[in-house]
This record gives sequence, structure tokens and C-alpha cells, in this order.
Amino acid sequence: MRTLTIGLTALFASISTLGILFKIMHWPGANIGLLVGIAGLAIVSIPLIAYQKIQTTNN
Repeated sequence: MRTLTIGLTALFASISTLGILFKIMHWPGANIGLLVGIAGLAIVSIPLIAYQKIQTTNN
């Protein structure tokens, strides 16, 4: 579970970083990259991290 959380968080963070780079350079696809990266962090990574923290405190 831990490697899944780290992997997904790193993936969405890198997509967000690429979206920021695309936005700075005015390349097409910047909005999609930012949307996917930030939404992925908010919808997938943050709940997984919270679930992992709850599991470790209960054990």
C-alpha cells in the first residue's frame, strides 16, 4: 500500500509540474496537465495518504 501511495503521489505531482512548465512556456495542453495533476492529487493521493495514516495509528 505504501509504494502505491508514493507512486501515485509522485505521478500526479510530476504531471502537475509538467503542466506548470507547459503553462510558463505557453505550450498547448497546459490546462489539461494541470487539471489532471491537481485533481489526481486531490481525489486519489490525499485520501490514500489519510487512509494510510489512520491504519498506522490504529495498529
